[in-house]
Amino acid sequence: MHRFLATCAVLLALAACSKDTGDYHFENKLNVYAGTTYEYLQHNKGIYDSLLLVAERVPWLKDSLQKGKLTAFAPTNSSFDLVIRNMNALRKTAGKSPLYLATVDPLQLDTLSARYFASSLYMTDSLLFTDGVYFNSIRYNRALHAQIQDANASGYVAGGPKNIYFSDTRGSKFQRDWQRTTTQAVNIKTSNGIIHILVPTHEFGFGEFVLRMNK
Repeated sequence: MHRFLATCAVLLALAACSKDTGDYHFENKLNVYAGTTYEYLQHNKGIYDSLLLVAERVPWLKDSLQKGKLTAFAPTNSSFDLVIRNMNALRKTAGKSPLYLATVDPLQLDTLSARYFASSLYMTDSLLFTDGVYFNSIRYNRALHAQIQDANASGYVAGGPKNIYFSDTRGSKFQRDWQRTTTQAVNIKTSNGIIHILVPTHEFGFGEFVLRMNK
C-alpha cells in the first residue's frame, strides 16, 4: 500500500512539473506552407479575396507575391470591408455613386498596398529589439516600423505567443504621429516569403483610404 501511494505521489509530481515546464517553454511555432505567398492567399478562400483583387489591379504586387522575396503584413477581407463601407457612406451623403475595389483608382491602390510589404524577410525573432525595427515599404520607400508585442500565458509575463505592432510612421520619428495596428497570427513561411496576418479591425490604408478615393 505504501509503495502504491509513493508511486502515485511521484507520478503526480512529474505531471505537475511537466505542465509548469510547458508554460515556461511556450513556443510560437513556425507554420510552413509549401507554395508561394500568392498561392497561400489563394488557398485560404474567404479570407484574402480582397487582397487578391488588389493584386490583380496592381501588377507589381501580384508579381511580387508570386516570385519576389518579401514579408507581407496581410490585411484580411474585413480590413477592406470596413473602408469600403465608410467610403460609400460618405459618398452617399454627397450624392455620389458607390465605388468598390474593382472600380476605385488603381494608382491609389498601388500607393496604399505597398505599405503592407517589405522586400526583406522579417520573422518575429528578427524584431527582438527594445525599440523595434524600422524598414521601408517594398515600393516608394515609405518608412514602416515593427515591434514585438508579448502576450501572457498562464500568468507568466511574455509567456504567450508573440504578436507584432505594425506601424506606418507617416515620416515621423514620434510615435504619436504613427498609425498602428497589430497582428493576429505571425511567422507563416512560404516558399518565397513570410506572412504576418493583421487583426480584422485594421482599416486598410492606415486611415487614408476614404480620403484618397474620394478626391
